[in-house]
Amino acid sequence: MLGLVKKISVGICGDAKAAAVSMLGRLEAMNVHCLETKGARASEIAAEKEAWEKELDEWIHEKDDYSLDMIAEQAEEEGNFLHPRQVLRELEKAMPEDAMVSTDIGNINSVANSYLRFEKPRSFFAAMSFGNCGYALPTIIGAKVAAPERTAISYAGDGAWGMSMMEIMTCVRENIPVTSIVFHNRQWGAEKKNQVDFYNRRFVAGDLENPSFASIARSMGAEGVTVDRLEDVGPALKAACAAQKEGKTTVIEILCTRELGDPFRRDALSKPVRHLDKYKDYC
Repeated sequence: MLGLVKKISVGICGDAKAAAVSMLGRLEAMNVHCLETKGARASEIAAEKEAWEKELDEWIHEKDDYSLDMIAEQAEEEGNFLHPRQVLRELEKAMPEDAMVSTDIGNINSVANSYLRFEKPRSFFAAMSFGNCGYALPTIIGAKVAAPERTAISYAGDGAWGMSMMEIMTCVRENIPVTSIVFHNRQWGAEKKNQVDFYNRRFVAGDLENPSFASIARSMGAEGVTVDRLEDVGPALKAACAAQKEGKTTVIEILCTRELGDPFRRDALSKPVRHLDKYKDYC
């Protein structure tokens, strides 16, 4: 597997600890050039991070034509709908230091990585490239069982949450307190993004008509909160995290616009490239 993705100058295959100890021993008596440039590289990294944080602060809504159309359309609808990136930023600000977060495969989740900060290992649980819809809630339940002293939070879109929301009853019945955040944008956002990128906006089965997820949560014995104002996002998360310490599970339903962020996988529906002649006749 060495050099499989990027070209390498030196490939090392060995036990991680033994190899690191051996390399350190070889380097201790040498003048290593990278140490001379350590300060400059640290300054460059800090500048890049600062520029990225500034961009995130100013990034209110998505900039593609489809998202702009959706924002204009929803401005005429009844109700208050929040821009997903602003919601993610407010959640980040209110996130407790010891938080564990799982993210599902929805479209809002695909940009959530930019707004999550962790100071401890074993804190972030993502579906990666598997595309297992409904992943976040059961995953964070397992994490809470493994580390009951830590705050457990899941992120999911309304479509994905609908596939595993019955596990809220498990939380209540088994006394496993978690906080489940549902981005309610009334659509299969990840599938819609694929239909924008690969099918010229020919939408099939992308829209959802949902009941109140907060009401469903309350019917299952958990706390249920609906948020439709940006200033309420942070306080709702803080209250839900505090409730965890009292053994209570909370579902926070956040009403979001239908604008679409970056895709979960850019190659999701790309045609394969055939490198061997015997396969080039295949589509």
